[in-house]
Amino acid sequence: MTDLPAKRRPGRPKTVDRQRVVALAMDHWWRQGVSNASLNEVCRQVQLSKPALYREFGGQDGLMEAALGYYEEQVVAPVLAATEMDLPFAELVELLIVGMTNAPGPAGCLFTEMRLGRAQLGEATTKRIRTMEQHRRQVFQAWYRRALDRGEVNASVSPAVAARYIDTQIAMALALLGACEPAESVAEQTRLAFRTLRPVP
Repeated sequence: MTDLPAKRRPGRPKTVDRQRVVALAMDHWWRQGVSNASLNEVCRQVQLSKPALYREFGGQDGLMEAALGYYEEQVVAPVLAATEMDLPFAELVELLIVGMTNAPGPAGCLFTEMRLGRAQLGEATTKRIRTMEQHRRQVFQAWYRRALDRGEVNASVSPAVAARYIDTQIAMALALLGACEPAESVAEQTRLAFRTLRPVP
């Protein structure tokens, strides 16, 4: 009986280290900007072929949504958690300003950039942005309500309005930092903006 060569089985797709790919994609978009990178460049940076990216994430939108979720977990969540510290409102505001303007890593904020450019993003990423916005404002509203109870803020401003105002001022500061405005200048502008929320004598 003649020995025949073993039939070659179709190769299985290589296992994707999902967390590593998501972390690399997050870092790339944070540093380079969402609108400045082609899908080919992203695949090269995360060392993943296009077929593998589509198989694992369903395409660029899926990877971008996952990267934003990772950014939320690693960067945004600790900042929002800081608002629950048992400190006066003014002290917490200063901590946030100093933290924003002296943060390690790339300048600016990936979430803020995606927010501002959401019209160009996919459905999954846009949905994640909306969810993050809602949660962010809920956290700021609860923070302002606690400060109101202690008489630390302007009682004529409702928590809902204050939450949107705080969100806007922080987003503006992060956008300016992303545009390479001097950190000290951004810090001073943000301090000035928050003076509006001081208690009225």
